Amino acid sequence: VYKRQLGKYLHAPVKVSQTDTGCLSIRDEGIFVFQHELLKPEVSADPNVAIDKNVTIDPCADKLVIVVHGWMDKGQNSWPSKMSAAIADHVDPNEWLCGSYDWRGGSVVITSIQAAEYARDIAGPRLARAILEIGNEFEHIHLIGHSAGSWTIHSAAKRIAAVRPEVQFHLTFLDAYVPSQWDETLLGRVYFDPQRQKKQVWAEHYYTKDITFVVTEHDLKYAHNVDISAVDPFVSEHEFPYRWYTATITGKFTRWDEKKETIHTRNGDIDYGFARSLESGQQNWNKSRKLKTNNRAVKILK
Repeated sequence: VYKRQLGKYLHAPVKVSQTDTGCLSIRDEGIFVFQHELLKPEVSADPNVAIDKNVTIDPCADKLVIVVHGWMDKGQNSWPSKMSAAIADHVDPNEWLCGSYDWRGGSVVITSIQAAEYARDIAGPRLARAILEIGNEFEHIHLIGHSAGSWTIHSAAKRIAAVRPEVQFHLTFLDAYVPSQWDETLLGRVYFDPQRQKKQVWAEHYYTKDITFVVTEHDLKYAHNVDISAVDPFVSEHEFPYRWYTATITGKFTRWDEKKETIHTRNGDIDYGFARSLESGQQNWNKSRKLKTNNRAVKILK
């Protein structure tokens, strides 16, 4: 019995199901102590993917967006699934597949560094495997990650790019967490070839100057950096970037104390947030691709 129970945890799969809104719910059943400490990342990174028999996906959908949570958070029935549903309301379901990724077994851990390690070494590769198993030939993949989840979307993009180098990536980092001993210049760098990186990848980073201090305030080398601290209606906090990004999709804040607040998105003649994605239109996306990366963060002001 003990061996069967242990095997259940060591060989935890990634499960793909579908919500009532038609969005994908991808859940990593792995747990930090088993997948990262006992089994080791090089084994855990290649899981069995179980796709629910009731999942129906338009085979013509060639664009994908997946939303990913961070440390001490979850995806299913939480803000990532709500954000993906909000995006789904703005796109053609014949072209786009929207979903969220839940890796709570690796994110609900003692330290944020452990969460980032699991995100980079296991959660990201597992998400990539699930996306590849879906079977659609995606031409454009938009991955949105908060905090330690930034390493999940980064490593997932690298894994997918190694198999499908023709895919165009859009990476949205929300208050990306970079542990103090880690190299921030790695985050968002999908290709070592600078020409291919420039052609195939565009990343953006929205952050606030909050209680997490410098570990989430990096101007990332491979992203267009935007400081949204000044538009937080109250005290700048680590969770505000994902609430703000969701509000740029829906046109309103939903938390009780923010509902009446104005959503500020503009710097100069550029609107930030959802407006910078392909989901909001090809013309907007073309404009995004011209924005410089490795910039000193532009500031959105009230």
